[in-house]
Amino acid sequence: MRHFAILACAASSVLAGSLPFARYGMLDAPVAGVLEHTQVAVGLGFTAYGYENPDGSNESDFALGGYVEVGLIDRIQLGATYLGAGGFSGQARVLALRESITRPGIAVGVENLIGEKNYEFFEDDSALYEYPQSQNLSAYIVVTKSLDYLAHVPVCLNLGWGSGRFIQEEDSDGFANPIPGLFMAVEIHPSNVFSLAVEWDGRDANFGARYDINRKVSVAACLAEFEQSLRGDDRDQTDVMQNSKFTLAAEFELGPFFNRTTLEPTERLRRTQDEEALRQLEEERRQALQEIEELLRAMEGGSGDAE
Repeated sequence: MRHFAILACAASSVLAGSLPFARYGMLDAPVAGVLEHTQVAVGLGFTAYGYENPDGSNESDFALGGYVEVGLIDRIQLGATYLGAGGFSGQARVLALRESITRPGIAVGVENLIGEKNYEFFEDDSALYEYPQSQNLSAYIVVTKSLDYLAHVPVCLNLGWGSGRFIQEEDSDGFANPIPGLFMAVEIHPSNVFSLAVEWDGRDANFGARYDINRKVSVAACLAEFEQSLRGDDRDQTDVMQNSKFTLAAEFELGPFFNRTTLEPTERLRRTQDEEALRQLEEERRQALQEIEELLRAMEGGSGDAE
């Protein structure tokens, strides 16, 4: 189960380039979760953006991105991403610790498995943008924790660190991520089918929303790099990287095509998002603990009477 995020970040970057929904995860950042064994996820995104021409006239354009990923043995997730002008790259994720009601999930992975170090969605004069940091082979570690059942609030927290595309270099205005490579997020999901999200993906701030039509199909929208619109300095509006972008997306989950029977009952309920069944299970556990405590007290009392 994926989670969106909300985070307030007061930083900006000239060398930006978010592309929401081009990878499985949040808006543009990974989460500590994987697909079920032989389950397949497919995402398609349409990104619109604008910029100024050197003569002062406005120009608008759009581009397409997307991904295909598959889960293996409930621990590994492999996939491919398409980033417009950048073409295709691969990615992999391994679940080191599965999230439960009381503990967070932890995952490690790598994105942009490609030889092109400047792998990017946008071009500058028919050449991919060049970054101080190589964008390929971007490794990361991420921790995710839902507070739904632990604290009974509809919030999920996400915190991670990565190399490559997650690192923001200090720009000419002196703004930079205080911890290079840090990305974080918080999700608010007031219902089972609707989520709002804001994230800092390491380089940019993104705000989005998702609606689950059913358990297999979702639609989403995102305002990417919105910190560019809040900058107090004179940004170069002829640079596409210094302009906010808007993305519409559709995401589909297929399978699993071969079921595994090793999941615990609680994990099965969590993955199917059956919150009512989870609440009933928690209530039964509480009642069982109370009955055990009462039985122990009765046994202790009986022992005292016997003496």
